Amino acid sequence: MKIKPVKKTWVILFGVMILSAFYAAAAQSTNRPSNDYDIVVTLINQEPDPAEPGKYADARLKVDNNGTEEARNVEVEILPQYPFSLYSGDATRSIGTLQSKQKGDVGVIVKYRLKVDQNAVEGENEIKVRYRIDKGVWIEPKEFFISVQTHDAILSVDSVSIDKNALKPGSSGNVRIMLSNKADSILKDIKVRLDLGNLPFVPLGSTNEKSIYQIGAEGSHEFDFELLANPEAESGVYQVPLKISYSDELGKGYLKNSTIGLIIGAKPDLSVTLDETDIFEAGKAGEVVVKVVNKGVTGIKFVNVKLKKSSLYRILSNDEVYVGNIDSDDFETADFKIFVEKNKNKSIAIPVSLEYKDANNNDFEKEIELQLNLYSASEAKELGLKEGNGFAGIIIVIIIVGGGLYFYRRYRKKKKK
Repeated sequence: MKIKPVKKTWVILFGVMILSAFYAAAAQSTNRPSNDYDIVVTLINQEPDPAEPGKYADARLKVDNNGTEEARNVEVEILPQYPFSLYSGDATRSIGTLQSKQKGDVGVIVKYRLKVDQNAVEGENEIKVRYRIDKGVWIEPKEFFISVQTHDAILSVDSVSIDKNALKPGSSGNVRIMLSNKADSILKDIKVRLDLGNLPFVPLGSTNEKSIYQIGAEGSHEFDFELLANPEAESGVYQVPLKISYSDELGKGYLKNSTIGLIIGAKPDLSVTLDETDIFEAGKAGEVVVKVVNKGVTGIKFVNVKLKKSSLYRILSNDEVYVGNIDSDDFETADFKIFVEKNKNKSIAIPVSLEYKDANNNDFEKEIELQLNLYSASEAKELGLKEGNGFAGIIIVIIIVGGGLYFYRRYRKKKKK
């Protein structure tokens, strides 16, 4: 009997199935990041802005983890392409472990120095980066753009300064923007605008746009804006779009878009008091209630209250209480149980330490000594802090009532006789 040959189509399908199974198994075995990671890479700024052909530019990348799990062994790599090349340092940078929700001002900054080709074309030039977690697969986020402009019409943002590190809600601060003319000719009709939009800032004394007729060759000019932070604004870092327009001597117009960062926040203002206690004498055990009041204009986070050890008392409960978050104009309490050693002091000091963060994740510590007043037994009774012996009172009442009944019965018997 003659065996018929297998058709070519079936052979191809069988091969495709084998390859699909192989790639599926390989994908499962690859050390890919968990969905609980949420790594976000952003280009914060470039210096100078714009970059100049034949010169150098510093690109700063910020790496955040918005996820709920820590990302270990995070590596970032820049992939420069024309007209950029890496001038110094390694393209791949190890930034270690990113904790969950490590973002904002606690994100990791990575800086690269790039060389701009002397024949670079004006405009926004693409640059790519990628990252990976724990030696897993490389992930490439969206591309970034670095602005390049020829020397003959460059208006550069040299610096942005703020007279306060953070604007307190309801307070104002000055924002100073220094522009420099890098061209060898006059630049005219310079306009600087802060696009506040729905941001919690209001300009004071002027509008959010300022202008100057011209800046001479190699000259500079500083634009000042006084901004008021909304009294109801939440603490945090706000990105404010900065828009600059100008023209050269030939009337050619230019538009430049940048971003500046403003921080709203205030130093926490806490009040710590001994709110309640049922201990009024030495040699007694009871509870002390520590009250933490947030008198500041912004909330505080991750509040932990710790009762320190002392020779004057013994701690009978846990010495730490995690309070959590406390909103502005609110309070929380922490309860501790202690035994006060016998002594003749009129009061004892109870040292307490607090650890917490402000709304912008800055760490703070506070130590305070609370005073616990002590009294003698007679003083406590006199002040109404201690009740009398209830059992003795009951005995007295029984004696009085019993005596009254005895004499009443004798009186009745005598009357009958």
